[in-house]
Amino acid sequence: MNRRTLIAAACALATPAIAQELTMTEEDASLLIDGVHIPGRIARPAGAAKASVLILPGSLFVDADGDFPAWNVRPHVYRDLAHQLAALGVASMRQAKIGPGTGSETIDAERAAAHLHFEERVVVARTAVVRLREAAPDAPLFVAGHSEGAVVASLLCAGANEGIDGMISLSGPALRLLDIMRAQTAAMMPGADMSGFDTAAIDIREGLPLSDAARANPMLAGLAQMPPQAVAYIREVDAVDPCAAIARVSLRTLLIQGGRDQSVTPEQVDQLAAARADLLTEIARFPELQHFYKRAEPGLDAMASFALTTDNDPAVAAAIARWIG
Repeated sequence: MNRRTLIAAACALATPAIAQELTMTEEDASLLIDGVHIPGRIARPAGAAKASVLILPGSLFVDADGDFPAWNVRPHVYRDLAHQLAALGVASMRQAKIGPGTGSETIDAERAAAHLHFEERVVVARTAVVRLREAAPDAPLFVAGHSEGAVVASLLCAGANEGIDGMISLSGPALRLLDIMRAQTAAMMPGADMSGFDTAAIDIREGLPLSDAARANPMLAGLAQMPPQAVAYIREVDAVDPCAAIARVSLRTLLIQGGRDQSVTPEQVDQLAAARADLLTEIARFPELQHFYKRAEPGLDAMASFALTTDNDPAVAAAIARWIG
């Protein structure tokens, strides 16, 4: 495989610019896409940008800064990354997901129905590429997708004539969504009988409603409470095999993974790399970082890790800037 691994310790040695006061500007980059106003921000370095990066958000109701107001969880993962990249001469654009607390607003309900489908995320990303290119027309443009956003990035970057110079997977999954949900459930309930989950997953994949037994299963309480359109959305996300999707991306690709990530477990980055075979691929590993690039203590439980509000480790932005060149 044509790839090399970047060690986090080495990345951390080359970040003096981030330690200085950030000199940058921000501007609104909100877009109206298929009936929905989607908040966005563009962060620019003080001088000419050597590159630009579109940051695609992950799952759940996340705002443009990478916070989850609906759950009062504020990791500010995308804001930190954008500001750290700006300190290294890289412009960026970040966007909210549609949902409560994210600042999104439905303007045309009929057109907004398109956003109930996962494929619309690629439409939103493609529109954002155009907006970012307008902001930094002379800079090479890269797409960085975080978590579920990495799957969106793969679908976008596999397309022809997008004019994208490279892709960055920020803790992107190698497993299909329902398989990730199964693994997370099993980790939270060691020794539990997973047969009920497996049956429900089969039904969801086949487009069938959850059975009465599934709705009565405490393990499936979250799924049972979802409206039908939310379950349909899960089915659409799950239908995409992330390994197959990233294997279709011919652009050079950087895979970033935290070693203490309990949402997308660390071995998945190797599965993504293997799927790309001889395509130009690099891996940057950060053994002490969780899903939002915060330093996490060993053994920290998943919910406490998710709720960390410390700053992003600047080594992640440094690895991206170095890889961009």
